[in-house]
Amino acid sequence: MKTITNIADRLFRKVKPANSAFGGEATGTAEEAASGKASGQTRPQTRGVFSAETHAPAFCAIDCPGRCPLELHLHGGELARVSANKAAPACHRGLSMRAWANSPDRLMWPMRRVGPRGSAQFERVSWDDALNEIADRLARIRREHGNEVIYLAYTTGQSCTTADPFERLMNCFGGFLDHYNNYSNPQINAMVRSMYGPGALYPGGSELDAAADARLVLVFGASPAETGTGRATWHGAWDRVVEQVGERGGRIVMVDPRRNGSIPKRKKSASSEREGRASAVCDASLTGSSTHKGRPAAPASGGALSADAAPGGKTVSWLPINPGTDGALAAALLHELAFTHNALDWDFLHERCIGFTDETLPERWRNLGLSATDYLRGTGYDHVAKTPAWAASITGIPADDIRELAAQLATARPAFIMQGWGPQRRSNGEMTSGMIMMLAAALGQVGLPGTNNGMNIAWGGGFLTRVSAGKNPVPFRIPAYRFLDVIENGESLGIREGVRGLPEADSRSERATYSVQHQDSAAHLPCSIKAIICHGGNCLTNQHGDVNRAHRVLGDPSKCEFILNVDVEFTDSARYADIVLPDLFRMEQESAMDADTWGRRIAVSTGELGARFERRGAWNTCVELAKRWGIVDVFTEGRTESEWIRHLYEGDRKRSTGLPTFDRLLEDGLAWRADRAEPFVALADWRRDPDAHPLDTPSGKIELFSEQLAAAAEALRGTPDEGAITPIPTYVPEWGPAEFAVERPTTDGAQEPDAELRADGHGCESVAFLPAGGRECESDAGLPANGRKSESNTERACDQPLRVFGFHSVARIHSSWGNVPAVSRRVPQVISINPADASARGIATGDLVEASNRFGTLRLPAHVTDDVIAGTIVMPQGAWWQAESRGTQNAPGATSARTACPVDIGGCVNTLTTSRPSPLAFGNPQHTCWCRLRKP
Repeated sequence: MKTITNIADRLFRKVKPANSAFGGEATGTAEEAASGKASGQTRPQTRGVFSAETHAPAFCAIDCPGRCPLELHLHGGELARVSANKAAPACHRGLSMRAWANSPDRLMWPMRRVGPRGSAQFERVSWDDALNEIADRLARIRREHGNEVIYLAYTTGQSCTTADPFERLMNCFGGFLDHYNNYSNPQINAMVRSMYGPGALYPGGSELDAAADARLVLVFGASPAETGTGRATWHGAWDRVVEQVGERGGRIVMVDPRRNGSIPKRKKSASSEREGRASAVCDASLTGSSTHKGRPAAPASGGALSADAAPGGKTVSWLPINPGTDGALAAALLHELAFTHNALDWDFLHERCIGFTDETLPERWRNLGLSATDYLRGTGYDHVAKTPAWAASITGIPADDIRELAAQLATARPAFIMQGWGPQRRSNGEMTSGMIMMLAAALGQVGLPGTNNGMNIAWGGGFLTRVSAGKNPVPFRIPAYRFLDVIENGESLGIREGVRGLPEADSRSERATYSVQHQDSAAHLPCSIKAIICHGGNCLTNQHGDVNRAHRVLGDPSKCEFILNVDVEFTDSARYADIVLPDLFRMEQESAMDADTWGRRIAVSTGELGARFERRGAWNTCVELAKRWGIVDVFTEGRTESEWIRHLYEGDRKRSTGLPTFDRLLEDGLAWRADRAEPFVALADWRRDPDAHPLDTPSGKIELFSEQLAAAAEALRGTPDEGAITPIPTYVPEWGPAEFAVERPTTDGAQEPDAELRADGHGCESVAFLPAGGRECESDAGLPANGRKSESNTERACDQPLRVFGFHSVARIHSSWGNVPAVSRRVPQVISINPADASARGIATGDLVEASNRFGTLRLPAHVTDDVIAGTIVMPQGAWWQAESRGTQNAPGATSARTACPVDIGGCVNTLTTSRPSPLAFGNPQHTCWCRLRKP
């Protein structure tokens, strides 16, 4: 019996994966002939030789706003190269699909685990054997425990109209334990539901092109040129916005702890340009002014809001900020706009909003100091005025710079205010996102041309109809970020822990705020997770917080009895599967999808490239399982996957104008909807006619004060998250170093935060949920702000904790492309550190450094740069976890659960992050992270 000990060294080293450039197909065919084909082989390995190059349309289907339409160039039926569709430019990731398709990590045939979970010891099996085992084991688990113990994991791997067949299959099979939320934006979504209503979630904010009409664009924690590199969407729109805003003399201010890739580089000398080309794509020098040690040096031309001397540099400026403090900056800007410039739209706030002033509060909440005005003035909540001086001590931004930005906002009409999903992906993300949205609303410009509602730019819901998943007979849903908790002890999780669908849940509260977890109830899940189906994702381990905990939990088969992984490659998550099945890229099979997130473009793949080895599309896999369970007619409804795609498309053609027939679409590969022309502006219909287009909040207005949030805040009393939620958006400090045990020795098995993380109840005594907002909390006390030395800090500088966060680079979408060297080299996996922090620790560029906390240790080269604010280190997220020495003896499974965590040398930031969810949304707080950094 052959076993696999290292998938990355190629599966069964005698058999090379398909690689049209190096003749791998012939080698693979010879091995297949020698060993005998397993049943279910899709296509023969060899093709007839074509006399000329043929072209086939396709697209990149990964979770990216670009969704690049592509053209495949085939020689002899083999993929020779990939180019962009002539009508829409593609990014380097989409153009590298050939390298990914031929990666050594591609799965080629079904495999069964034969060693401990996590050891990567598998044997090759036939499709029939694999499918029979899957069907039998899932049927047994259902029979013994019920459908509610079978969990369909949160994944982000593929997008098209038939990309989620397992959800439909499991509903036909009696249901499954479902999840809600995602890892991207649950905190802001929770605040949108309470402030604007659930109907505002999609498409979200305004389209980025709408910002071209603005005089001032204020961006919190977003980098459109990096997170949306398909130039037909966000990246191209960003270039247009920079150009057009600059032509009118407008300004763009980027608030970020790092100089991100959307900020133009300053001109350099010839020698420095040569050095820059050899370094990371996003590497650049900073501009800005401050007397604070560790902040960028002052340019000759002005302060932190002065822009760079580069194309676009007269328009774009960088305002560095301490991570997790964006809410404090927004509060100080509101204070200046309200009390210094009198620049808020008071009529709008009185007529269209609830809670900014005391008289607009619901009657029973008045005269208690609970309005936004009371919070800003310091007459309520923590009794601290939110002045620029107050914010400067938290954010690290000089008070004069805050005043200057407020003065610009006071006169800029229109102002486009947006936030990325980074600021909300923190332990205080709910309140931070709410503060930024309140800043946009208070200016009274939402719904007008050139404005935004303070959310991220429009993500859309797409246009094309996806195949129906049907109705799930299992009523329970869990927060996606808590699946490890449900594996370990699901029976202890109830409404307070975020479980939905339990009998005592108040459906009205759930619909209004998605925060029913804060009700007191004895109802709990009936059972823990016993089986997992993971299709097209790496979130079981690599992308989940506290990856070492994920390794320990999933490595124990006595907890979760069966794990099925279906993917195109052997990821870290796949190591923990019992059965692994090889999937197809969407470019390898017939597909249709929205080619951008707003549904303006429709892209297709003809599937001419086809399958290699024994790979199969997930739809056909589900058909075979449905046959074994006797539900195939219900699952397929008499249609093949191709027939479903055509059927759904023809229905969508009737809802739009200008879409061609499907056959014509297959010829062209791309179509444009004629009924989507002007950039979408969020809340425009409501602003124009609020009676005809009311918000679906209880009042029909923008609810800056939310009674639902007030109830949630009250329910948090006595918990570690007391004070983390307030009825209006406020600045709440995020978790501090003690959560990560970097201020004292780690205690074995500690998973819960210390009691000192709780708020102490200071503030207005009339209401118990009021925050400790103005206090210096644990996350700020005694720690350096932008390189400043605190009077109360007695630690040596080299021992001080540092904030950590991972950013979305142009090299990956989540962990996708993480194993494609040609793409990964564009942004090296390094720890970027400010010169002040590096000097204190004796670190130089290129030195190996170790970042550690109670969750784990990772080791990477250092990159010393003033592109990162002092007191913080950053690294690109999504890198594949890789142990320093990972054989079967130290695989992180059940057999090694009591051993020390291995050092990660792959640079997976989740080696350091926590799996504790955020307080309101139970969302992903992975950007809140602390560590110690040293040279090994």
